[in-house]
Amino acid sequence: MATLPTAAFKLHGGCFCNAITYTISVPDLTSRPLNPSKPSKPLGPRNEVNARLPCIALDHCTTCRRIPGSILQVWFICPQSWAEFSLQPRSHDTATTPIKISTSEFLLPDKDVQERTWVTGFQSSEFAHRTFCGRCGTHLSFFYTGLDQKLAEEANWGPYFDLVLGSLNKESLEVEGLWPDRQVWVGSGIEWVKQLVAEGEGSLC
Repeated sequence: MATLPTAAFKLHGGCFCNAITYTISVPDLTSRPLNPSKPSKPLGPRNEVNARLPCIALDHCTTCRRIPGSILQVWFICPQSWAEFSLQPRSHDTATTPIKISTSEFLLPDKDVQERTWVTGFQSSEFAHRTFCGRCGTHLSFFYTGLDQKLAEEANWGPYFDLVLGSLNKESLEVEGLWPDRQVWVGSGIEWVKQLVAEGEGSLC
């Protein structure tokens, strides 16, 4: 099974209408944080590449299914420092210069950002914040702010976030090795989806 490149590479994506676009700059392997969490439901063999970020997870969580209306969510999890967001202002003038904001501003957009751009945020639970495009509706990110988040400490991953994998451009989705390496919240999953992931399409015949 192929793995992600060990050399630095870039991924590009955004919402359906391109009011929000982003670039993820993945550094070379030695500069990627180690992933101390061992997946309870790994997909594929463990190796030196998937022992580091990024982490790509199939998420069976009920909330993450209902919010985007997708039967199974897939997250690309990486440090905030890897991401750069470019936003179109709320204007019909296509020549308008895009607005650049930090990843933290994107994940927790204040009133000014939400009024000037199409980024819309909402709190889906006490510590869960999500963003989507207010023009086309594309669901883009998940950010957890709870105090119990040890992985966000600088000694571990540092500040990180979850990005919807399906918002990547097709060319980025076809980067070798860019597929899930684990499943999470499997207990909340739909039985036929879990069966399909575990056994392939033959299990549904």
